[in-house]
Amino acid sequence: MSDMVEMFQGLKTHMKRVRAKYGVACPECVRLLPKAHPSILLPQQTCRIHRYQDQRPDLTDDQYEGA
Repeated sequence: MSDMVEMFQGLKTHMKRVRAKYGVACPECVRLLPKAHPSILLPQQTCRIHRYQDQRPDLTDDQYEGA
């Protein structure tokens, strides 16, 4: 069981690094809700609040692994 916990903790830290490196704030969240924290979007991801989709090309495997 502890192997599974360690794997998910590693995945969580990896996704934090990917979002910090490649994530951008949703422009609709910034424009419409200036006092709230905006959603951080990865390429081709959709904002859950405003349904805005980031139009940047999807990350390559090398970019995803290198973060």
